[in-house]
Amino acid sequence: MPAVQQSTCVKHNSMDDAGCCLLSVAWNIVPPAGGWPDSRRGAIRRDIESVCRSAGLGARDWAARNGAGEEPEYRPFLQLADVAYEIATLLLLVEDFLVPDLEREHRRWAEIEELTSRMAELAEWTSNFLSLSGSALRL
Repeated sequence: MPAVQQSTCVKHNSMDDAGCCLLSVAWNIVPPAGGWPDSRRGAIRRDIESVCRSAGLGARDWAARNGAGEEPEYRPFLQLADVAYEIATLLLLVEDFLVPDLEREHRRWAEIEELTSRMAELAEWTSNFLSLSGSALRL
């Protein structure tokens, strides 16, 4: 019987890790082929980049002053990175397809809009947390 491999999943367990995840999402936002068009896609991408950059810098600043933090403190920052990454991935799927499928595109846009609302909630929570913690950075 072959040996069972351990999971290679990286466990992020500090506020600094959460900040790095957010900054990675911000840095890896893929602009559309024509740059940042004046469209819903472009606006969402700009929001993701701005929110993740600000929250990431805020989380790293908080970690430098307060240490690793506890899971209830850094988990919403990781959730924000996860939701933002998922939105960015769905935006790529909406833009690039081999066979146009209006129903599929509508389903993906509905999911994007739902996740965008969740991202706004998490961004507000992280902003409030940083503000109440005395962070110099605001979202």
